[in-house]
Amino acid sequence: MSSVPESPAPATEEQVIVYLRNHPDFFQQHAHLLSELRLPHESGSAVSLVERQVAILRERNMTMRRRMNELMQTAKDNDAIFHKTRTLTLELLHVGNWHELNEVLATYVLTDFHADFVCCHLSQLPLTLDHLRGHVGPLPHEKYVSGNYPVCTALRAEEMVQIFPGQESDTAGSVVLAPLATENGGCLAIGSRDAKAFTPDMDSLFVTYIAEVLSRVTQRLMSA
Repeated sequence: MSSVPESPAPATEEQVIVYLRNHPDFFQQHAHLLSELRLPHESGSAVSLVERQVAILRERNMTMRRRMNELMQTAKDNDAIFHKTRTLTLELLHVGNWHELNEVLATYVLTDFHADFVCCHLSQLPLTLDHLRGHVGPLPHEKYVSGNYPVCTALRAEEMVQIFPGQESDTAGSVVLAPLATENGGCLAIGSRDAKAFTPDMDSLFVTYIAEVLSRVTQRLMSA
Protein backbone atom coordinates (compact mmCIF):
# COMPACT_ATOMS: atom_id res chain seq x y z
CA MET A 1 0.00 0.00 0.00
CA SER A 2 1.56 3.24 -1.11
CA SER A 3 1.78 6.08 1.39
CA VAL A 4 0.19 9.45 0.65
CA PRO A 5 2.88 12.17 0.32
CA GLU A 6 2.72 14.76 3.02
CA SER A 7 1.79 18.32 2.02
CA PRO A 8 4.69 20.77 2.36
CA ALA A 9 4.54 22.99 5.38
CA PRO A 10 3.30 26.51 4.57
CA ALA A 11 5.99 29.17 4.41
CA THR A 12 6.37 31.30 7.47
CA GLU A 13 6.07 35.09 7.37
CA GLU A 14 9.82 35.36 7.92
CA GLN A 15 10.52 33.11 4.95
CA VAL A 16 8.21 35.21 2.76
CA ILE A 17 9.93 38.42 3.89
CA VAL A 18 13.38 36.98 3.19
CA TYR A 19 12.27 35.75 -0.23
CA LEU A 20 10.77 39.08 -1.26
CA ARG A 21 13.88 40.92 -0.07
CA ASN A 22 16.03 38.62 -2.14
CA HIS A 23 13.72 39.01 -5.16
CA PRO A 24 12.71 42.70 -5.26
CA ASP A 25 11.43 42.27 -8.83
CA PHE A 26 8.93 39.57 -7.81
CA PHE A 27 5.84 41.76 -8.28
CA GLN A 28 7.24 43.08 -11.53
CA GLN A 29 7.29 39.54 -12.85
CA HIS A 30 3.89 38.77 -11.34
CA ALA A 31 2.11 42.08 -11.78
CA HIS A 32 -1.32 40.45 -11.73
CA LEU A 33 -0.88 39.75 -8.01
CA LEU A 34 -0.79 43.47 -7.18
CA SER A 35 -4.49 43.79 -7.84
CA GLU A 36 -5.18 41.09 -5.25
CA LEU A 37 -3.08 42.68 -2.48
CA ARG A 38 -4.70 45.00 0.01
CA LEU A 39 -3.25 47.08 2.84
CA PRO A 40 -5.77 48.40 5.38
CA HIS A 41 -5.85 52.06 6.37
CA GLU A 42 -6.40 53.08 9.99
CA SER A 43 -9.90 54.05 8.93
CA GLY A 44 -10.61 50.48 7.92
CA SER A 45 -10.68 50.95 4.13
CA ALA A 46 -8.23 49.15 1.89
CA VAL A 47 -5.86 50.26 -0.84
CA SER A 48 -3.63 48.36 -3.20
CA LEU A 49 0.05 47.87 -2.48
CA VAL A 50 0.98 50.19 -5.36
CA GLU A 51 -1.23 52.97 -3.97
CA ARG A 52 0.31 52.52 -0.55
CA GLN A 53 3.82 52.67 -2.01
CA VAL A 54 2.95 55.86 -3.89
CA ALA A 55 1.63 57.40 -0.67
CA ILE A 56 4.82 56.49 1.20
CA LEU A 57 7.00 57.92 -1.58
CA ARG A 58 4.90 61.10 -1.57
CA GLU A 59 5.37 61.47 2.19
CA ARG A 60 9.12 60.95 1.85
CA ASN A 61 9.26 63.49 -0.96
CA MET A 62 7.43 66.07 1.19
CA THR A 63 9.83 65.40 4.07
CA MET A 64 12.87 65.84 1.83
CA ARG A 65 11.37 69.01 0.40
CA ARG A 66 10.86 70.43 3.90
CA ARG A 67 14.44 69.58 4.84
CA MET A 68 15.73 71.21 1.65
CA ASN A 69 13.73 74.36 2.39
CA GLU A 70 15.12 74.44 5.92
CA LEU A 71 18.69 74.10 4.61
CA MET A 72 18.12 76.86 2.07
CA GLN A 73 16.69 79.16 4.74
CA THR A 74 19.65 78.46 7.02
CA ALA A 75 22.02 79.26 4.16
CA LYS A 76 20.19 82.56 3.51
CA ASP A 77 20.31 83.46 7.22
CA ASN A 78 24.04 82.70 7.42
CA ASP A 79 24.68 84.73 4.29
CA ALA A 80 22.85 87.72 5.78
CA ILE A 81 24.79 87.41 9.05
CA PHE A 82 28.04 87.15 7.11
CA HIS A 83 27.40 90.41 5.28
CA LYS A 84 26.48 92.19 8.52
CA THR A 85 29.61 90.80 10.19
CA ARG A 86 31.72 91.97 7.26
CA THR A 87 30.26 95.48 7.48
CA LEU A 88 30.85 95.64 11.23
CA THR A 89 34.42 94.39 10.81
CA LEU A 90 35.25 97.06 8.24
CA GLU A 91 33.82 99.76 10.51
CA LEU A 92 35.81 98.48 13.49
CA LEU A 93 39.02 98.58 11.48
CA HIS A 94 38.47 102.30 10.82
CA VAL A 95 37.83 103.21 14.47
CA GLY A 96 40.29 105.87 15.66
CA ASN A 97 39.23 106.46 19.27
CA TRP A 98 37.00 105.18 22.05
CA HIS A 99 34.08 107.46 21.17
CA GLU A 100 34.07 106.17 17.60
CA LEU A 101 34.13 102.60 18.90
CA ASN A 102 31.17 103.39 21.15
CA GLU A 103 29.22 104.70 18.15
CA VAL A 104 30.09 101.71 15.96
CA LEU A 105 28.86 99.27 18.62
CA ALA A 106 25.61 101.19 19.00
CA THR A 107 25.00 101.63 15.29
CA TYR A 108 25.99 98.29 13.84
CA VAL A 109 25.40 95.80 16.66
CA LEU A 110 22.12 97.23 17.93
CA THR A 111 20.73 98.06 14.49
CA ASP A 112 22.06 95.43 12.09
CA PHE A 113 21.95 92.51 14.52
CA HIS A 114 18.63 93.60 16.06
CA ALA A 115 19.97 93.44 19.61
CA ASP A 116 18.46 95.28 22.55
CA PHE A 117 21.74 95.81 24.41
CA VAL A 118 25.45 95.86 23.73
CA CYS A 119 28.37 96.62 26.03
CA CYS A 120 32.11 96.14 25.81
CA HIS A 121 33.72 95.61 29.21
CA LEU A 122 37.46 96.24 29.47
CA SER A 123 39.83 95.93 32.38
CA GLN A 124 42.02 98.89 33.30
CA LEU A 125 40.14 101.28 31.00
CA PRO A 126 39.69 104.70 32.68
CA LEU A 127 36.60 105.50 30.64
CA THR A 128 32.83 105.04 30.81
CA LEU A 129 30.58 105.53 27.78
CA ASP A 130 27.13 104.24 26.83
CA HIS A 131 28.46 100.97 25.42
CA LEU A 132 31.99 100.93 26.83
CA ARG A 133 32.77 100.23 30.47
CA GLY A 134 36.13 100.30 32.17
CA HIS A 135 36.81 98.17 35.26
CA VAL A 136 39.49 98.11 37.91
CA GLY A 137 38.37 94.91 39.62
CA PRO A 138 36.75 91.71 38.26
CA LEU A 139 34.80 91.92 35.03
CA PRO A 140 31.05 91.15 35.21
CA HIS A 141 31.17 88.30 32.70
CA GLU A 142 33.74 86.23 34.58
CA LYS A 143 31.20 84.34 36.69
CA TYR A 144 29.43 83.12 33.54
CA VAL A 145 32.39 82.39 31.25
CA SER A 146 35.05 79.86 32.22
CA GLY A 147 37.07 79.76 29.02
CA ASN A 148 37.94 81.70 25.89
CA TYR A 149 34.81 80.86 23.92
CA PRO A 150 31.48 82.75 23.82
CA VAL A 151 28.69 81.68 26.12
CA CYS A 152 24.97 82.10 25.42
CA THR A 153 22.72 82.09 28.46
CA ALA A 154 19.55 83.51 30.02
CA LEU A 155 19.91 86.02 32.87
CA ARG A 156 17.68 87.42 35.56
CA ALA A 157 16.79 91.11 35.60
CA GLU A 158 19.41 92.02 38.20
CA GLU A 159 22.07 90.10 36.25
CA MET A 160 21.15 91.93 33.05
CA VAL A 161 21.70 95.23 34.86
CA GLN A 162 25.23 94.17 35.81
CA ILE A 163 26.07 93.23 32.23
CA PHE A 164 24.38 96.27 30.67
CA PRO A 165 24.58 99.07 33.26
CA GLY A 166 22.64 102.21 32.46
CA GLN A 167 20.85 100.71 29.45
CA GLU A 168 17.36 100.33 30.99
CA SER A 169 17.69 96.58 31.29
CA ASP A 170 15.01 96.10 33.95
CA THR A 171 13.71 92.70 32.84
CA ALA A 172 15.06 89.20 32.45
CA GLY A 173 16.63 88.35 29.11
CA SER A 174 19.43 86.47 27.41
CA VAL A 175 22.97 87.32 26.39
CA VAL A 176 25.96 86.17 24.41
CA LEU A 177 29.21 86.85 26.26
CA ALA A 178 32.32 86.78 24.10
CA PRO A 179 35.68 87.09 25.93
CA LEU A 180 38.23 89.42 24.35
CA ALA A 181 41.83 88.34 23.86
CA THR A 182 43.35 91.53 25.27
CA GLU A 183 46.30 91.98 27.61
CA ASN A 184 44.14 92.92 30.61
CA GLY A 185 40.98 91.06 29.69
CA GLY A 186 37.61 92.11 28.38
CA CYS A 187 34.28 90.97 27.06
CA LEU A 188 31.75 91.84 24.38
CA ALA A 189 28.19 91.42 25.65
CA ILE A 190 25.19 91.39 23.32
CA GLY A 191 21.78 91.09 24.94
CA SER A 192 18.08 90.69 24.24
CA ARG A 193 14.92 91.15 26.31
CA ASP A 194 13.84 87.79 24.93
CA ALA A 195 15.05 85.05 27.27
CA LYS A 196 15.14 82.60 24.33
CA ALA A 197 17.02 84.83 21.88
CA PHE A 198 20.43 83.46 22.90
CA THR A 199 20.47 79.79 23.89
CA PRO A 200 23.39 77.45 24.69
CA ASP A 201 22.84 75.46 21.48
CA MET A 202 23.37 78.47 19.22
CA ASP A 203 26.29 78.63 16.80
CA SER A 204 28.79 81.26 18.02
CA LEU A 205 31.07 81.30 14.96
CA PHE A 206 30.26 84.86 13.88
CA VAL A 207 30.37 86.41 17.34
CA THR A 208 33.71 84.68 17.93
CA TYR A 209 35.07 86.35 14.82
CA ILE A 210 33.68 89.75 15.87
CA ALA A 211 35.27 89.36 19.30
CA GLU A 212 38.64 88.60 17.72
CA VAL A 213 38.49 91.76 15.60
CA LEU A 214 37.29 93.84 18.56
CA SER A 215 40.18 92.51 20.64
CA ARG A 216 42.68 93.84 18.09
CA VAL A 217 40.93 97.20 17.95
CA THR A 218 40.77 97.74 21.71
CA GLN A 219 44.37 96.61 22.12
CA ARG A 220 45.41 99.17 19.51
CA LEU A 221 43.46 101.97 21.20
CA MET A 222 44.93 101.14 24.59
CA SER A 223 48.42 101.25 23.17
CA ALA A 224 47.87 104.59 21.44
